[in-house]
Amino acid sequence: MEPLFSFGVVADVQYADKDNNFMEGRVQRYREAPGKLERAVKAFNTKKEDLRFVLTLGDIIDGNVTAEQTQADFNEVAVRLAQLEVKAYHLLGNHCLSLPREILTEKLNMPALYYQQEINPKWSLVVLDSMDLSLNWPQDTEKYKEALEYTETHPIVTDFSSQMASWNGGIGSEQKAWLAEVIKGAEREGRRLIVAAHHPLLEGSAPFTHLMWNHEEVLAMLLASPSVVLYLCGHYHPGGYVRVGNKHFVTLQAILEAPTDTEAHAFIHVFDNHISIEGHGFVESRDLPIA
Repeated sequence: MEPLFSFGVVADVQYADKDNNFMEGRVQRYREAPGKLERAVKAFNTKKEDLRFVLTLGDIIDGNVTAEQTQADFNEVAVRLAQLEVKAYHLLGNHCLSLPREILTEKLNMPALYYQQEINPKWSLVVLDSMDLSLNWPQDTEKYKEALEYTETHPIVTDFSSQMASWNGGIGSEQKAWLAEVIKGAEREGRRLIVAAHHPLLEGSAPFTHLMWNHEEVLAMLLASPSVVLYLCGHYHPGGYVRVGNKHFVTLQAILEAPTDTEAHAFIHVFDNHISIEGHGFVESRDLPIA
């Protein structure tokens, strides 16, 4: 049976011109990441006639010692993404903000920091900005003030015991209102939604320490809607999965931590009654039923 549509996906390239790092017993292979991304791009191009788009799930760079080095790292990733022969959609992660948002959105040709893209008359992709609610804004902006108010009642911690950490972020009030309208419109028109962001929303898909700041609010919005079918994210490099009712929450494994000489990308095939994740290399394959 032919799928309704298919798309490619990668997460957490997180390239930097740095030596390997070790995190919780895992190896972060920074300098290997561009080669793995290049292999993913070639795989997507081979199947370009079958793919509607390619989605990156944030943190395409790690951030380096200087702004100049970080820009050079970004250029290494951008030149490989430019080789894609399929439309690409991007979203921002916490490490992406080593560069200004305006540079990222321009260079990645993003329509906005969060947006909706129609896939076909019955399906849409909804891209969220999970660093919207964060202190990574100029201090004279309303965004910064909103995040500061949030952290007064949800203090940021500096250890690994809480998800209120600087490497996480959340969805601001304006974006939440927008998301509510998008969901309402999808329900009214009988469309299904694939929602994507950088940060996971619930344990099982990632440890508590890696969840979005206001994950409970956003999760409640998605769980309440019959239109939402799949939530895709990155951020937690080993990946994860949890099912709640008829909704699937998938954290894709990171290119950064894929073993040497291993791929880390996936093709996602959407059918009427199920979604098939065809993982390659480090990325796990899954079959997700749709009610």
